[in-house]
Amino acid sequence: MKKQIFIYALTALLACACGGSRQNTNGIAGTWNEYRTDPNDDYGLSSWRFDKDGSGVFTVEGFSNTQQLRFRWEQTDGTTIRITTGDESIDLELSNGLLIEKSGFGSKVYRKR
Repeated sequence: MKKQIFIYALTALLACACGGSRQNTNGIAGTWNEYRTDPNDDYGLSSWRFDKDGSGVFTVEGFSNTQQLRFRWEQTDGTTIRITTGDESIDLELSNGLLIEKSGFGSKVYRKR
């Protein structure tokens, strides 16, 4: 009887632990589009697509072509998303339902579609 209770308790604990990590991933998973105040300013417009399996695609749309870069991602804490491509990585920040990409040129803000 004690063995059955232990197995049920362990199963419930593992189910809760796995469910919690999926919830964080589901919050990030999806497409995040760059936000601009001028709706006519669409040159170089970019987006991040985060897949639930930890992969993704960064897209930049130009006048005549679209460029895409595949990456791996992980949520390192409640507000940081680490993007890795080969040997390079960058961190994006989640803040108030927005995704923020900071660089030496300023910040870009993304909203989830």
